[in-house]
Amino acid sequence: MSLKLSQIRSAIQTQIETIDDFHLVKVLPDYFGRTRETIAHKGFVIALSVSNEQNERQRRSIGVYVSSNVAITFAYRLRPMDAYPTDYDLFLNAEESIILACLNSYASIQNEIQIRYNNSNRQSTDSNEWLLSTINFTVYHTIGA
Repeated sequence: MSLKLSQIRSAIQTQIETIDDFHLVKVLPDYFGRTRETIAHKGFVIALSVSNEQNERQRRSIGVYVSSNVAITFAYRLRPMDAYPTDYDLFLNAEESIILACLNSYASIQNEIQIRYNNSNRQSTDSNEWLLSTINFTVYHTIGA
């Protein structure tokens, strides 16, 4: 069974939104965090930046087996007096919750989809008001008919 890239993005969004207070920010992923107006506490964006064919599976008669890079970026607001270690630890726990949610089953869209965690990048904004995390995954799936 093949999947559209938009279906993968939507399925990941659904998984993350099961976590308390997390919500999709309606801004293009490349602009998230560039200005204060694009950041929201527990707001996230999902980018599917690159897809590559996987040659070892090209013998399938339908579709193309690919790996797609998925980056999820989310923001966590720091309270002025509790930035470290209290809010920092809560931020790390929120990141782990997203990782675990994304690694859950995707049986509702396709049993063959596989998602693998790659890494996380964390940074604070210059104002020290926000922590941003970008979590990178690789999704293996089939596109086309």
